[in-house]
Amino acid sequence: MDESRKAATAQVPNAPQTTKAPSVGGTKYPECADGDCEVSFSGSVTFPLRGWTVSAFLENGGVKARLTKPNGLGGGGGFMAGPGCSVEIRADGGGRVGCDRPQAKPESGGYVVHLLKLNGGTAVIRAILG
Repeated sequence: MDESRKAATAQVPNAPQTTKAPSVGGTKYPECADGDCEVSFSGSVTFPLRGWTVSAFLENGGVKARLTKPNGLGGGGGFMAGPGCSVEIRADGGGRVGCDRPQAKPESGGYVVHLLKLNGGTAVIRAILG
């Protein structure tokens, strides 16, 4: 085979594949490691929040959110009917669900989950630990 034909039929080497670096701690939500993050989801989502687990899902035109410890102890949650609503849990275990206050910051030992956006099947929540 002559050299010109050999060059024309030679295969082009594949470009090296790049892979996305794994996120911090192997979690899909590394921004939540400090206890304050926004998460967008469709349907439902579960993510770690500085030693806790946040679960949220779309239900009856709103969002139901719950925060628990990995051992299943502690936490709580509630239903947020629309944007501007929040679930607030105090360190003493008391709390409230409401849509009538500006975004609250949690007290030490408590947490707040705010519903920032709700558009059909997609929601954005902000979860904050005190």
